[in-house]
Amino acid sequence: MNVLVRIVNEWGDAPRAGSSMSGDPYPDASALKAESPETWSRFGPLDETTLIETANLVRPIFAATSAGECVERLNALMSQTGMTPAVAADDWTVREAWYVSRPDRELLANAVLSVLHHLRDEPDVRRLGSCDSDECVDVYVDQSPGGRRRYCCVTCQNRNRARAYRAARRAAVRN
Repeated sequence: MNVLVRIVNEWGDAPRAGSSMSGDPYPDASALKAESPETWSRFGPLDETTLIETANLVRPIFAATSAGECVERLNALMSQTGMTPAVAADDWTVREAWYVSRPDRELLANAVLSVLHHLRDEPDVRRLGSCDSDECVDVYVDQSPGGRRRYCCVTCQNRNRARAYRAARRAAVRN
């Protein structure tokens, strides 16, 4: 999920626009492969277009306002990729497998599977979110014990708190 969050935040149009990075060059996709080669070993070359498309299609899952909306978005992406569940065997072990009828959507299918596996372990969709800051739309996965995360990072949280503090001080001075 951490890699998926990174893809959405670094290649997605909304997060890049929200952080004024729209005009900046995209990160080097080979860095993703270098960080976790085992994850990317079954993929061919990662091109910018595929990363951007995947980020833009997956981001709405994190912005869903209900479990029903999240499910609708996941089902739509599963349909777009032609994902089909199956069972596979390795020696004497049976495991879940997924097949994709659209090889051009393999990265998207794996992104959807990452979300599905996450939701299997943590079914509360409120743990997937989009930053509450007015100036940021990055996504995050809430792994805090209380499950009350609202910001993508401490920087956004501190900026928002400082902004609220200054506004309260101005209001107190006016009164």
